[in-house]
Amino acid sequence: MKPATLLILLGIVLILGGALAIANPFAASLAVTTLVGAFLILSGVGQLWMALAGGDLPHRLWTGLLGLLALIVGIDLIANPLAGLISLTILAGLLFLITGVIRLLVAFQMRDGAHFWLILLSGAVSILLGGMILSNVMAAATSLLGLLMGIQLLADGAGLLAMGLFARKIN
Repeated sequence: MKPATLLILLGIVLILGGALAIANPFAASLAVTTLVGAFLILSGVGQLWMALAGGDLPHRLWTGLLGLLALIVGIDLIANPLAGLISLTILAGLLFLITGVIRLLVAFQMRDGAHFWLILLSGAVSILLGGMILSNVMAAATSLLGLLMGIQLLADGAGLLAMGLFARKIN
């Protein structure tokens, strides 16, 4: 199979996956929570192994403690995905708020710059989204992560599809 064809097929699959995630954001949100839990378990096991078998690895204690924390959080996310979904939603809301505040601070430092208004708007939107998420965590938890995943899959799929079509033209 040619690389261009593979990119086109993968793009179509991601677009379909994104559409399904947007159509059922709750199921997609649970899938994201479970996936994050699985990755945390893998990360935790890897870090614990490095801490125990790392010999002269600097900061072995911290590596081991972070590995243990990742393992515990990962197991908890998989064992109780609904509670994990709420936790991840709160983290996403806080991330939006913090990012927005930082962008506002940067914008005001660049007040005379050409991109002041764009950075200011970006920060304001992030703060607004963070506030909306944190003002009603339960409602956001049932759909936010799934919608974000769906949008990301659509964007990735469109990008891969475009790259495949471009690669097909130049070959």
